[in-house]
Amino acid sequence: MRVSNGMASIRQWLLVSGLLAGLVASAIGALMAAERMRPPEVRALELAYLPKGEYIKIAVLGYRQIASDLIWLKAVQYLGEIHQTPEGWLWAYHVMDVVTDIDPQFVAVYQAGGTILGVWAQRVQESILLLEKGVRHNPNEWTLPFFLGYDYFYELHDPVAAAKYFRMASAMPGAPAYLPKLAARMTVEAGDPAAALEFLERLHAQTQDERLQEALVRRIKEVLIERDIRFLEEGVRRYHARYKRWPAGLQELVRKGIVTAIPPEPLGGTYVMGSPEGTVKSTAFTGRLQVHRKP
Repeated sequence: MRVSNGMASIRQWLLVSGLLAGLVASAIGALMAAERMRPPEVRALELAYLPKGEYIKIAVLGYRQIASDLIWLKAVQYLGEIHQTPEGWLWAYHVMDVVTDIDPQFVAVYQAGGTILGVWAQRVQESILLLEKGVRHNPNEWTLPFFLGYDYFYELHDPVAAAKYFRMASAMPGAPAYLPKLAARMTVEAGDPAAALEFLERLHAQTQDERLQEALVRRIKEVLIERDIRFLEEGVRRYHARYKRWPAGLQELVRKGIVTAIPPEPLGGTYVMGSPEGTVKSTAFTGRLQVHRKP
């Protein structure tokens, strides 16, 4: 009889626990839905007035992880907005700085914040500050110097500094085997689009956020355009050396056997002869990527 009563008590306890868990989940879902209904500028204003982390640490006493989780949950709702103002991204950086003051080992904040600020928001300096802070507090997390390498290589045009962070990442536990070789290529082959493509593809594979993946795909296509333009300009120079004149169009390179085909433009445009003579440009992407050349 006592066994039967004990089993009944366990079933009752499981039933009550399940109901409580369901209620908590429903409450969290309702709060998140209500939060999304509020105007973005109102949520941003709340984040802007968030006190510094050292003050919050004193206020929350031994509940730092809970406090950092709650603040980060609120920040994620704000970061989910597709369009942001420059001030909005600065507020977002402030929140991530506060969260990591409260919990310096909150690696996910450094990872998400560093990539969002650097790749999506074009707030490179804030991305670097956050990631460097993450490296100081989490010296064995290889993804943080890896993301720093992106900022220096692609955004700041500094492959030497990027290589330094790749080497740092390669010495950390769990780092992929390709990193030392990639660091060497960043230093030795700073002007080679192939090295840039390899790096961006590796970073794309490490990124889970769909928006960041989309931004990286755009950058990969820009590098492909730079590679194609260099290839075609070399063909134009060979044509000029052979015939002592500039081709009337790029298809003339194909007709004369200088190149086998004109590569497709990745962004949906076309490659055409530019001005001055001898140059090639894309109709869908103006300018040239200087990031792959030594500054």
